Amino acid sequence: MSTETITERAQSITLKTMEAYVSSGQEERYQMLITHLAMAVTRMDRGEELSAPPEIIMDEVQQSPYIHEANNRIAWIEQQLGEPLPQEEKAFLQMHFVSVLNN
Repeated sequence: MSTETITERAQSITLKTMEAYVSSGQEERYQMLITHLAMAVTRMDRGEELSAPPEIIMDEVQQSPYIHEANNRIAWIEQQLGEPLPQEEKAFLQMHFVSVLNN
């Protein structure tokens, strides 16, 4: 039974991202990122309003040595989607990728 919590496209891109970037045993570390990605694509598909993370957090994220790799992974996700992510969603994904890469 489907609850339609996330869209089919969101489920598909989330699974592809997990296959591409989440090694066995790392699932728990990526939980926040994967959850956010699924909800972000669902919000895009439904045309829902978006909000970005606080600027003070993003200033720190942008200073991370992992921001380049985070951006590469986000670009890969956008390629899979066939369209750019909204800036607000990119910011959250940058934050989550930097967090998991930092650990």
